[in-house]
Amino acid sequence: MNLKKSFAMALVSVAFAMAQDAAPAAQPAATAQPAAEQKPAAESAPVAEQPAAAPAATEEAKAAPAEAPAATPAEAPAAEVAQPAPEPAPVKAEAAPAEVAAVPPQGPEGAPGEAPARMGPPKTPFTVLHGNAYNRVENEAAGDNVNILLSKRLTKLAGQKFFYIEPTGEKGVVSLGGFFGAMDISGDLGRATAGYATPSFAFEARVGLGQIKTDTKNVDVKETKAGDDWGLTLSKTFGGYVATLAGDWVTYAHEKNTDPKRGSETEQRYRDLNASLIVTDGPSARKHFWSAGVAFTRHEDEVEVNGVLVGDSLTSNFSIVPVFNYGTPVLRASYANVYMGVNTAVPVTIYDKADMVDSQSGKIKEASLITTALEVTPNILGELLLGESLMLFGEANYTWEALRYVKSETPSDEVRVRQSVADKVEASMGLRYQYKDWAACEFAFGDSFFTDTKSIFNGEGVFVSFGGFIYF
Repeated sequence: MNLKKSFAMALVSVAFAMAQDAAPAAQPAATAQPAAEQKPAAESAPVAEQPAAAPAATEEAKAAPAEAPAATPAEAPAAEVAQPAPEPAPVKAEAAPAEVAAVPPQGPEGAPGEAPARMGPPKTPFTVLHGNAYNRVENEAAGDNVNILLSKRLTKLAGQKFFYIEPTGEKGVVSLGGFFGAMDISGDLGRATAGYATPSFAFEARVGLGQIKTDTKNVDVKETKAGDDWGLTLSKTFGGYVATLAGDWVTYAHEKNTDPKRGSETEQRYRDLNASLIVTDGPSARKHFWSAGVAFTRHEDEVEVNGVLVGDSLTSNFSIVPVFNYGTPVLRASYANVYMGVNTAVPVTIYDKADMVDSQSGKIKEASLITTALEVTPNILGELLLGESLMLFGEANYTWEALRYVKSETPSDEVRVRQSVADKVEASMGLRYQYKDWAACEFAFGDSFFTDTKSIFNGEGVFVSFGGFIYF
């Protein structure tokens, strides 16, 4: 049985179950279900957009008997059984299309103007946007969490209406279907985010302000607090792909610049200038999910007095990091899924050259430092349905610095370092509870919960993340 027919059967089953709860008198006409199954989900989308249009439902009811002869041989006896019951049959024929239309279309042929739907693992009640407790390993094939959407899949916020709060991460997000906003922490400051999303284009702007300016008779002082952030993200859909361009100017330490009426002018620069471009095949992927891109960072850690840099340490640098992430579902069932993937990065960092004194000759010479690495992070994520309202999930990743090469040149020495280290494994287990389509809460336990019994009582390290949704 192909994937589309599986989805259609699942939708009809859900519609039939809902119809039984809403109209018990329609149960004798359950055998009319195969006729509704043959209608593609995309065709029922217009009815979902106008649930109050009774004439549309009547036209669907009239069309149902015409579709019955097209049933397969296995379905034909069920259709014949429905014929001796002419009284309840019209009731079921009207109810079935309405219930099927209430379920969003599952597949690439959604309503006009919508982005193509992801056709990965079997659809479950939990194929929705998750909190940040889920998919912390960033497996490309698994479901998205709030952070992933805000960082590289903004267009998927189009049409989504929800409220999300995460106390442990000091984050709050609201999406109104088009406009969206968020509040979180950047360094020591609060940061606000606002944006707008459509299926084809989305943008967001974020700012965390920490500016203090003091003027006196003798000196002018301008301070910038750690966490001051000015950022912008643009996301565009190209066919079945999404490209996201982002940039941030972040002050990572407290800056204090002084301009006295008399004396030396001092300027501190403790900031990161970040830019990234990420392309993902998420909207069109079926079995193989990937994202690729490159990130740039200019890290400044320096002090300038009267236009001259002070100090000779190699700290300021420029880095470029190509990245490629891949994920795929490896085990599927109606009650569980397992995903495997690998995230790779090749960071190259070039430090600013600095003047150093040669201890032997006493002369000033330049020093340089360059590092490059290949970082490979395999990951695995599993999810299990526990009844109709509960979902258990667990995930782990393994950080392997497959190769790091360091080249350092100072006036007195030259150093070459090559290393390969695998020294970090992270694992977490969490639970999601969802009440109908109205609300959900999601959390993952921290290591302390399993290794330190005191954390259960003092609240420290109990949760890696804890968040909740209200859906609209």
